[in-house]
Amino acid sequence: MKTYKKLRTAVNILSFGILVVYLVYMLAVYGEFPEQIGIHYGDDNEFDVYASKWLAFFPFMAGFGLVIVFTIGSFAVNKAKHISKKFSEEDNVFVRKTVLIAFDAMKLFWAVFYSIWAHCVIHQTRMFTFGLPIREFQTLPLLIIIGAFLGADSKIRLKKSKRFIIVGEVVLFAVVIFVKIIRNDF
Repeated sequence: MKTYKKLRTAVNILSFGILVVYLVYMLAVYGEFPEQIGIHYGDDNEFDVYASKWLAFFPFMAGFGLVIVFTIGSFAVNKAKHISKKFSEEDNVFVRKTVLIAFDAMKLFWAVFYSIWAHCVIHQTRMFTFGLPIREFQTLPLLIIIGAFLGADSKIRLKKSKRFIIVGEVVLFAVVIFVKIIRNDF
């Protein structure tokens, strides 16, 4: 249990830390920006909106906003006594941990994403999204949500029905990802 709490603390420190480091860097180089800079990316990962240099702080506002939202969500899940009265204590703990892990993964994803965005705005470069168009890259957290839902749902139903539903759901999840990759639709 201590390792789990340390890991969650590390995710919080890392998520906020990444954004703070880039914010400090942005403040250090802000005076060198021209009055108009690229601040937003289109589907081709190139700038599609140019605006006043003060809007270069947008990635930080969005990044800190999302990290704070998921942190507040984590506090709420931790404070909830029962996820459902129909669940056993063990199932409540499992669902709570699954949701907390999903929130932490989302928090870290968005902190990294908006730090990359800030880096690219600072240097006025093309958005780096590992070869994916930016809109598709931004949908990756949906996989975290789907995975958490499937994990929690399967654990509860597997216990009640004694069927291997989780295997079918994992296979379905893998097939969907595989098909999307093959079609380059991911």
